Amino acid sequence: MTIDFAAAQLALSNACDGFGSRLELVGPDEWDLPTPCDGWTVRDLTGHLIGGARMSAMLLAGAEKDDALRQLFALDVTGDPKVGFQEATAAQLVAFSAPGAADAVCHHPMRDMPGSDFIWMRVRDSLIHTWDLARAIGADETLDPDLVAMVWPQVEPLASPLAASGMFGSGASENLDESATLQHRLLDTLGRRP
Repeated sequence: MTIDFAAAQLALSNACDGFGSRLELVGPDEWDLPTPCDGWTVRDLTGHLIGGARMSAMLLAGAEKDDALRQLFALDVTGDPKVGFQEATAAQLVAFSAPGAADAVCHHPMRDMPGSDFIWMRVRDSLIHTWDLARAIGADETLDPDLVAMVWPQVEPLASPLAASGMFGSGASENLDESATLQHRLLDTLGRRP
């Protein structure tokens, strides 16, 4: 499925809005709640999304992969995490909207890729972590069905390598069939057990 860059930009904006809407529900006593991401609290998960958005702006500006990786996993959040998320994702969207962003070579820690590929990594990350945050705080776990439909064809063919990477738990459970919702299949493939 080929999706133009403008549609990818809108998808990223919507994915960030989904996470942001759940983030607004986080109460002062919920930052240390565990999430489905092993060892990460709600604060850590939010820090990861902030770091990922900052990393995006860095990569689109020509940063090297080691600098980007440090930013991605700098989970320490100073100040109000909600404000930090809003600021970081706004900067990320500006970076992806800059002239030439689709063709910019991003030195991502996984591999060099154009901005038109990298943006989908950011959409997937924001979308899946929206479910993680919702699960952690007991909020609505329903993901944007249009985003799920866009992301699923990208994830499905990678099920085995994703499981082998160890970054997605044990990967797909193999317990779901075609009757499962697309959201459940996506989450299951990425090591979540809705």
